[in-house]
Amino acid sequence: MVPGITDTDCRIAEFRCRELHAEAEGQRRAAYAAPVAAGRVRVMETMQRRIGALMEQASQLLQGVRTQEATEQAAANGTLAVSK
Repeated sequence: MVPGITDTDCRIAEFRCRELHAEAEGQRRAAYAAPVAAGRVRVMETMQRRIGALMEQASQLLQGVRTQEATEQAAANGTLAVSK
């Protein structure tokens, strides 16, 4: 057996090299990206908060509907429903 790099070692090194080049390219692109204006950031944060609030309301509404449906179904079947 000849000492040195094996075919597997070479393939691993090639893969790692490609991986590092791809990561470096991503970092270069991120560095050249235009920064987001502070005004846009505030608008986006406000929109995210409002959407989050609406999602929470929708979730609570759906939970109430599920509980009501389970209660109605149990009443129709003549059994008791247990809600969480």
